[in-house]
Amino acid sequence: MTEKVRLEVLTTPSNRDGVRRQIEKTIETNRTHFDFKMQQVPHMESAIETLQSGRGDLLAMSAHQWKDLDHAGLSIVGVLPRREPTWVLVSEDKPEYLQSRAIVVCDHVLLRRQMRRLRADLDLMTSESFAARISKSDAYSQLDDEERTSWLEELRQDGELDGYIVSRGEHSALRFKARRHTLGLQRENPERTHFVPPPLYGFTLLIARNGFPSDTVQMMCDNGAYIAHRMEVAFLASIPEELHAITGIFVEQRKVSAILREANRSNDEQTLEGVLDLNEKIKTPGARLEMRIETLNHQGTVTAGAERVCPVQESHMGMVNVLKEFQNLLDMMQTEHEELPQQPRGLAEDFSLARPALLDLHTIHSDSAEEE
Repeated sequence: MTEKVRLEVLTTPSNRDGVRRQIEKTIETNRTHFDFKMQQVPHMESAIETLQSGRGDLLAMSAHQWKDLDHAGLSIVGVLPRREPTWVLVSEDKPEYLQSRAIVVCDHVLLRRQMRRLRADLDLMTSESFAARISKSDAYSQLDDEERTSWLEELRQDGELDGYIVSRGEHSALRFKARRHTLGLQRENPERTHFVPPPLYGFTLLIARNGFPSDTVQMMCDNGAYIAHRMEVAFLASIPEELHAITGIFVEQRKVSAILREANRSNDEQTLEGVLDLNEKIKTPGARLEMRIETLNHQGTVTAGAERVCPVQESHMGMVNVLKEFQNLLDMMQTEHEELPQQPRGLAEDFSLARPALLDLHTIHSDSAEEE
């Protein structure tokens, strides 16, 4: 009988991001293959120090923690299957059915803009501005980060607000069940408003010291999630930092059959032409990468976005093309158009008039400027 590989896994208390729950489930599922020993440490900084000092083999963390913390001497040895990265609206009604002027709280600027695109008539605000409106700023300021979603849920149940938007990890960490509605990509209903999620959500990274044999843990990991994480990191690094908070980025490895099925259902000729040849045969066999990126103005009335489906082996060139298309679109939409000296024949009289830029990403045209 083959001896099990012994792995000491460092864990931290839940950070409301789904990582702790996923690594516990992964360990339980793979106990027949590994001899796991779990060691809990107080927080992620001490977990990194423990791993760096050689006291432990693996550490699970979110992609945001990896990006923000000092991880010298450590590397990503695998990525667990990606959890759903889209955010949720917690409310009794779907977003389309909320009453006009319904109060919805959301602390992420991108999700607020996307929600305005769907429902410009909603009263959207941050937790802080909502607390000020109901004269509970002092109570709100005394809450820890992990208490704020529960505070919003209690106020929702009391009828003080109609809903709030949070990540799935925040929703899962609630002490009691609350009805949620996915703010999704709407692949099967392209006519509905979609929500390209903020980048890097849903990833659980397995971290080890440099030199750790990554093949040891590959049976627990997902190569598609590993590629998607690497691509989203590259996308984020390739756009100006001022756009990070207001840009949705999503990369996913998918089966070509699923992509074709959805493209046929929605009559997406561009995707069909990219996947099939003139004889309607698949041009390149194998999985595909779906890449999406979008940003929009404060009111949600103007969106700039680009998307592409490409074979996995062409991922780098596919990303370059998406970024180039996205940047060209931004440049064009943010450029003011001067008055033309001559009126082009056959076009409307106002075609030659000077026009302001179509897309203004940073000006807030609102009575509640504090919301952003």
